[in-house]
Amino acid sequence: MTYSEEHTSNCPLDARYKKLLHTILTKEGARNTPFTTEKGIDLDQYEIDRNRGHGNQDNTMDFCIGLTTREILLVEAKLNVATPQNIGKAHLENKIRHSAELLREQNLTVAKQKIFLFDKSVIPRAKHRVAQLFSNNPNLLVYTVQEFKENCF
Repeated sequence: MTYSEEHTSNCPLDARYKKLLHTILTKEGARNTPFTTEKGIDLDQYEIDRNRGHGNQDNTMDFCIGLTTREILLVEAKLNVATPQNIGKAHLENKIRHSAELLREQNLTVAKQKIFLFDKSVIPRAKHRVAQLFSNNPNLLVYTVQEFKENCF
């Protein structure tokens, strides 16, 4: 899984949804990020605008990026979550499903892998919780923001 600036930029969603990852992650609770020029697609804002202000940003993953494989990688930033044990499976499944539907409407291919970002202070518990909820599904990855940068860029 490697980020593609070209595939992210060429995504058919309007340019106003393509934002600096630093901006998206800061909005989601990151104190600082290793991202400077890399962009992602703000799915929360797309959902709101798509439904003329009545969309629920809690229905989508937070953002996505294009990959060198020409797929789109869905990412959910749970950076303000202090207690990962309170995260529910149905909630995450709905976010994944709805986001994938929105992207498929644009004839985009969604990657099998999905990323969940957590603050480093809760990473061990978050990894355990996601593994527990999804029977150790190897396609659901839990990273810190720094690990996301190291593994996907």
